[in-house]
Amino acid sequence: MTAELLLGAVCPGCQAPGFGLCTACRVRLAEPAPHRAVPTPCPSGFPTTYSGGPYDDLLHAVIPAHKERQAWLLTAPLADRLATAVEELIMRTAVDGAPLVLVPVPSTAAAVRRRGRDATAAIAGSAVLRLRRDHDRPLTMIKMLRPVRRLADQSELTESERRRNLAGGYGLRRGLPRLPVGAQLILVDDLVTTGSSLTEACRAVRAAGLSVLGAAVVAATQRRHPSDDRAVRPSGGRVLDRG
Repeated sequence: MTAELLLGAVCPGCQAPGFGLCTACRVRLAEPAPHRAVPTPCPSGFPTTYSGGPYDDLLHAVIPAHKERQAWLLTAPLADRLATAVEELIMRTAVDGAPLVLVPVPSTAAAVRRRGRDATAAIAGSAVLRLRRDHDRPLTMIKMLRPVRRLADQSELTESERRRNLAGGYGLRRGLPRLPVGAQLILVDDLVTTGSSLTEACRAVRAAGLSVLGAAVVAATQRRHPSDDRAVRPSGGRVLDRG
């Protein structure tokens, strides 16, 4: 509530007067069909990943508002979009009836303190609630991963710098609950750019002997050209993802 007032009581997607995401932006957010997301170049070990749509100008406004300006009313519409990507992954790859666990890519402790909560985990938890309404298989979300050393801010790093920054950077949290028998894990994040974060998250989970079904994200950036070592930044803006 307070964050929305600080944002000026306008739609964070189009800046039209109002409270929260306007109807037109909600429709735009729900329009894209989920698709397979493959970074170019694709890192070795990158999991099968589906995106709820492209990182277009609308998402370029909405994701930073949610993540950096605490516009928590955006959690639900972003979770709906993430859920479509999870459903696509399930439809194409999941073993029938197997329990599914959504595992958010971790934020640093400093980022969580600055933002007031773990924005990606909030989206994942809300997506689980929606998915439970539509699926009769066991579905849950577990914050399984944590940074195991200090990581640099990814937003201004090149692809190669991101890979070096994240290599070996994640590990499993201590005291995790027991997973359901036969559980398949789905890594989730708000945005995929170079694929470095999802690749490292997948490595960390598999190193613990756990099964990764794939990954799902709210949005995926597009490359200008395969040889370009930078992520596309819609409208000349800044990419805020971890990788």
